Amino acid sequence: MVASAVFGLGMALFTTRELLQKKIRSAQYVFWMSLWLGLILIGVVPQFYSAILLITSVLGMYTPIHFVTTFSILILFTVVYLLAKRVSELNEKIGLLVQRIAVQSIKGEADRLTEKEA
Repeated sequence: MVASAVFGLGMALFTTRELLQKKIRSAQYVFWMSLWLGLILIGVVPQFYSAILLITSVLGMYTPIHFVTTFSILILFTVVYLLAKRVSELNEKIGLLVQRIAVQSIKGEADRLTEKEA
């Protein structure tokens, strides 16, 4: 339990540093900080673990590890979906940028040719 709190604290500090260096956006920061705070709570507050036991029994899961595993997989699917969506958007932007550069390059060549002829 202490290991999860130490790991969560370290990752919370790292995530905060990333936000201050503007390497991540505030929406990402909120998502990751909620995850790290959950880890810290599990390690520091024993009643939080008891609450997880109650939640798992209400959901019909046998042990808290089933809940954690299921929840983690759902989070990973969400993150993969959002990353795939972002990559697709960036690919579209790169395609448009390449087209604009190609058009500007062709226009520049045409302008140079007309200057040489004149």
